[in-house]
Amino acid sequence: MKPIHWRRTRFGRYLRHMPRAKHIRGTWIHRRLGDRLFASELWYPTRRRFAAGMAVGGFFAMIPAPFQMLGASLIAYFTRVNVPAAIVGTWISNPFTMAVCMYSQYWLGCKILGRSLTDIPLNDIMAIPKAALVPFVVGVIPSACILAVASYPLTLLIWDLTVVPFEARRRAAAHAAAEAAARPPLD
Repeated sequence: MKPIHWRRTRFGRYLRHMPRAKHIRGTWIHRRLGDRLFASELWYPTRRRFAAGMAVGGFFAMIPAPFQMLGASLIAYFTRVNVPAAIVGTWISNPFTMAVCMYSQYWLGCKILGRSLTDIPLNDIMAIPKAALVPFVVGVIPSACILAVASYPLTLLIWDLTVVPFEARRRAAAHAAAEAAARPPLD
């Protein structure tokens, strides 16, 4: 689907408010980041760049800091992977999964440091960084690396199971339509 046709979809009313390349040219962000900002490999998904973008986003999803999407998109820009995939990858940590992420980081940090788990109330998960900062911080980077390494092949597998059959069906339908158009009409 071409971008001009997005207006006719149900998301079209939201997409028309997105800035276009012609609106961004000459702005301060274009002057800072250059013409690479408009490179198609950063915005259109290909199999490997999309998976690498998800890995970058998964890494930043495990880092409990504000502006995860900004950091992931900047790293994706500089490493030339898919920027929207990196932004979506940061959504792994959300209000529903944050408690599990924080507890697993604390648990991993305790295992790395050889400490036992202290008595932290599980009903207040935000008390973990306050009560046991060192094990929590030690567990952040390994958990981020584990998620990034695991999300790359998982994304490739999901791509192969969903996108590849869809493209094959689309090509087969286009081929059948071309053959039907090439056949002479029956009189």
